[in-house]
Amino acid sequence: MDSDIKNDTKCEMFIYLKDIGCCLKCCLRLSGIKTIELLNEYIKDYKVKCVPDNIGVFDEKNSCIACLGIMYDEIQDSVVDQIAKEVISNGYDASIFSGNLTVPMSLMLREKSIDEALTQKFSLTESQWNSFKYKTHYIKDAWKTDILPRVEKKISKKSTPLSNVPYLMIMISFSYSHDDDDCKKLLKGKISDFSRNKIEQILSDNELKECLLIPPPKPSTSVLIDKIYCSHGSIFIGGRYSKLSRQLSQTPWFINGEKKMETSVQDLLSDIIVNYTKADAIKFLSSGREDVDVRTINLGRPFAIELINPKITKALSGKLKEMVDEINASTKLIRITSEMKILSPLDLKKLKEGENEKTKFYRALCIVKDESCNSLDLDSLQNIKNLEIVQKTPLRVLHRRPFTPRIRVIHAMRGRWLTSDEKLKVKKRYTNTNVDQCLLDKLFIIDVKTQAGTYVKEFVHGDFNRTKPSLCDVLGVEVDIVALDVTGINIHWP
Repeated sequence: MDSDIKNDTKCEMFIYLKDIGCCLKCCLRLSGIKTIELLNEYIKDYKVKCVPDNIGVFDEKNSCIACLGIMYDEIQDSVVDQIAKEVISNGYDASIFSGNLTVPMSLMLREKSIDEALTQKFSLTESQWNSFKYKTHYIKDAWKTDILPRVEKKISKKSTPLSNVPYLMIMISFSYSHDDDDCKKLLKGKISDFSRNKIEQILSDNELKECLLIPPPKPSTSVLIDKIYCSHGSIFIGGRYSKLSRQLSQTPWFINGEKKMETSVQDLLSDIIVNYTKADAIKFLSSGREDVDVRTINLGRPFAIELINPKITKALSGKLKEMVDEINASTKLIRITSEMKILSPLDLKKLKEGENEKTKFYRALCIVKDESCNSLDLDSLQNIKNLEIVQKTPLRVLHRRPFTPRIRVIHAMRGRWLTSDEKLKVKKRYTNTNVDQCLLDKLFIIDVKTQAGTYVKEFVHGDFNRTKPSLCDVLGVEVDIVALDVTGINIHWP
């Protein structure tokens, strides 16, 4: 016998499936016959014996032994209506969606039992069965084929099996009140663990038929719609920001459950975006981070915002400039310095790599602490190239980071004393009005190009010799840092 199952055998399979309690749709899908019209043609052409007069008549009052009612029109109508209600009430404007189905564990066993019943009843070889099963539909595939076109029409969106862009995911879960008891019957009481992972493991076991009840018994009731849940895939938006305040944390700052600052860079950037997209939540990502008292100026720091379950997505790209303008007009603490764009996975990889693999530029306002020092050769700093330093985890972050010494590179430096105008600004901003001129004369600026991940503050003052060598070691005098700015992050972004 060749590997193809003849159409007259398919008709006999249909009749057998009906006799043991399958619904019309399951009789068709499990016998490999696409429509009832084809069934009638096959019966006529092959003169199938013992054809019942009511072969096309089915009573959906009794639950199907194969699908437990999932394929019934009444249940499917309810599913379609509930999906539409969920999508409309949440305001999803996505153009494409994907439907995913979760079925009771016993249903998976029932389908396997019917497969074995057909194999035994019609003496099918492994080759015949493999060829035949390839042309039939498992319950989830059959359900999607049946219902998704109706969902498309109801919610005016297109279904997609796979997509390289974020889409609306519609999850439908069915429950069965006798699921555990059913599993126990189907497995003849030989297994007590009916978790989903365990059932999936059992189904892959070639010896399953030894302990499986064949064919499955008639169920006492049908499935119920347990839950219909919609969620849009995350969308990532990115750009660059400047932080213009020395009293602003990058992300919300809590200590012992108490919020220490009124707002943060994350809040200022994301609140307007979330308000527009109606996202459930956000995750804030950036290429490194600055301390509360450190500014990020010039082109600014690369950032990304993950929008979790956004509802408004269709016209998002056309609204990004408007959101940039609104964010910049809403605060003087930060500023978006670039265009924002919708990010790809490659963009996100680039952002992550930039945290530790790119070079960064800093400007530090420093002070000579040694009162006896009257001169300092800042010009010599220009001769230092690719200086390797070893930094133990700074004392200020030791409570939240592991104690791990690490090697970092100071690629280049230059230093200069403050100009007269700069001294006046410093006097006004950082010191009392009666500050001694000698103190101002001890202030100087260094510009540093470093490997990403360098603790610049600790490089300046040495952190009690936890950073070696430090700027103190290089200059041969004790110095400290007054203020720090991030002036550049060398990454092509966005």
